[in-house]
Amino acid sequence: MKDMANQDPQPEVYTTSHTFAGAAPSGTSNVISIFTNQANNEEVRLYAIGIEMLDATTGAALAVDLDYSVSIQVGPNNVPSNAFSAGFIFSKNDRTLAFSTPILVLFQQPLQVTVTTNQAVAANGSIIKVTLIGELAIQKIAVHAGNWEHQLNSMGPQSRQR
Repeated sequence: MKDMANQDPQPEVYTTSHTFAGAAPSGTSNVISIFTNQANNEEVRLYAIGIEMLDATTGAALAVDLDYSVSIQVGPNNVPSNAFSAGFIFSKNDRTLAFSTPILVLFQQPLQVTVTTNQAVAANGSIIKVTLIGELAIQKIAVHAGNWEHQLNSMGPQSRQR
């Protein structure tokens, strides 16, 4: 059984390793599921992604053949809706990309990372490591002013103000 967050919010880092065999054809995908192990009153917010690209034989950083796409699936949807270039992120000095808005993962929503090669993989193969940087937090609820018993639901019927 998982304990609740030790602090609110609690930093979280999720890393996946996607291995592509030598001479894998263009369009080959590798999908890995991440288990966040969050409680039903917690949410995971992802703020950034980091990319590391390695030669599968030597373990050295790749210098060429950086044409890979990364997509993140939360539930049935890609978030953001389009895949983005792992090679572009890897070529940055800090090898990370901050999201303009956090990606929200709620209780029991599957979280998956898909890496796809957009060209044939070199003979040695490659390992693409994807690191998601975020936090685990207890969900906050809004309540009516002065009333701690009922949650505020902006979509529900509203009382008339006199």
